[in-house]
Amino acid sequence: MKKKEAFVIFQINKDGQCQEAKVYTEHLRKMLNEAKLSKTTTEVELTLEYDGQSINLPIKVADIRKLIKQSELCIKMVPHHLSQYLIDLTNHLTNYPKAPIVGRNDEIEKVWFYLSQKTKNNVFLVGHTDVGKTTIAYEIARQISTNECPKEFYEKRVLMLKPELLLRIENEHVYKRTVKALLIFLVKHKKDIVLYIDKAIYMLTNEHLLIMFYSFITQYHIPIITTSDTKQFENYFAQNSGISKYVNEVYVATPEMDEIAPMIKNHIFTLQKKYGIKISEEMLKFGIFTSVLSNSVSKNPGRVINVFDKAFLEAKRKEKDAVDKQCILSCYNSYWKLYKNTSDEEKKMIAYHETGHYVVSIMCQHVKDEKIAFVSILPMMDFLGVNWPYKILGKSLKYTKEYFLDQIAIYLGGRVAEKLITSEDSTTASSDLTQASSIAEVMLTCYGLSQNVENMHRSYVTSNYEIKDYLISEKRKEEFDKEIQGLVDEGYRRAEKIINENKELIEVIANKLLEEEILTGEQLTQICNNYRNK
Repeated sequence: MKKKEAFVIFQINKDGQCQEAKVYTEHLRKMLNEAKLSKTTTEVELTLEYDGQSINLPIKVADIRKLIKQSELCIKMVPHHLSQYLIDLTNHLTNYPKAPIVGRNDEIEKVWFYLSQKTKNNVFLVGHTDVGKTTIAYEIARQISTNECPKEFYEKRVLMLKPELLLRIENEHVYKRTVKALLIFLVKHKKDIVLYIDKAIYMLTNEHLLIMFYSFITQYHIPIITTSDTKQFENYFAQNSGISKYVNEVYVATPEMDEIAPMIKNHIFTLQKKYGIKISEEMLKFGIFTSVLSNSVSKNPGRVINVFDKAFLEAKRKEKDAVDKQCILSCYNSYWKLYKNTSDEEKKMIAYHETGHYVVSIMCQHVKDEKIAFVSILPMMDFLGVNWPYKILGKSLKYTKEYFLDQIAIYLGGRVAEKLITSEDSTTASSDLTQASSIAEVMLTCYGLSQNVENMHRSYVTSNYEIKDYLISEKRKEEFDKEIQGLVDEGYRRAEKIINENKELIEVIANKLLEEEILTGEQLTQICNNYRNK
């Protein structure tokens, strides 16, 4: 890096006229080093030589460091012949500033801790797709670009290696020469950089990339941030003894539902500014709670952002001044043709079915670790209607027999509620019956929650929760089958009791579902509160 070429222009007021003084960053850095700053020093006096005179300029230490960083980042570090495969991310974020991310302080603190080590100074950000691993890596680069990072990283840059582009080089000779040049350059500047590689799995797809990656973390100790899908990390890195002992894992967990809004706040603000379209707090929550319908069973921030990107675009296309429910629903693969061809009687049955699930879930006393994200009568994914629960982590740390019986009751609540308007059994509850029976089976074969003393202290499942069928005799299978039926029957009775005690509330919610087609958990709670207070 040609630091001696970087300079800062100071504006000086001399005899009522504004003059410019050029100061090289090398001089500014030397001045800071010679000043022997204490931890409490926030301001220094900068001496400028101008027109044969010395001028003293008081300036904050943080401002000097920012000026040094900004001026030096204007000078290209990566040579032109490598710039296609190695991106100066810090420079990019200085020219195109990003807002700080929210809600990942713990993960970011761990990243700084590992990067600060002299050896084993790498970080694997591990988690599910769209959970925010790349966003965290970009936040590290942003903090370095603004000197919000630890002091030892003030003079570093984040360079992003693009192995997927290297793999596109068809000429073997050119490919090897490029990889070698990259390795030489990165090793030469290892004290000046943090290397970022998105998707670590690329480094294992080719012998030369693997050797490069291995040498980075074992020989040259270049500080590295990389990302990996959970399964890929477990299968290809954690189980590779040659690599696993050298790497640090930072798990990026799926956030709680109520943590997503602040995480995407800045992105929503950008969308509103970009399209000149507003979104209400109600629609923001609606999009977050229903985002699991976007071809995914995940509530990861990236997938939520994708929903709003499409919703704002749809609002712009329809020339609306605000994102509404129709804009958001257009992002999901709803089977509108099927829904439009569904009779009013069938829609009513679906509404009562889904309402039955919901009412039983909120009335069960032993299920405290779940909330309902939304209830829908629109046919989506593989369901005619949807009742989508999500876990509240830490609410329950152990589960009793009563908890599992309540879960069975919740699954059977839809079947029971249908009987309020029809005496006929239908096939709509087939998956519910399967889930209820599976819960009962797990109670017996996994957790030993059996009435039979011989089975109370015995598990018949593997570590992956697969039943060891060969351990269960035919006689015991018959015993289990009778007990499973008994547990399902007990769950059904619980659901029946709750449904019969809340017929009027079920009717109110079902009618609202027929009107709105989809209701969020907050809307449902408000309906219940209004019903109780009437």
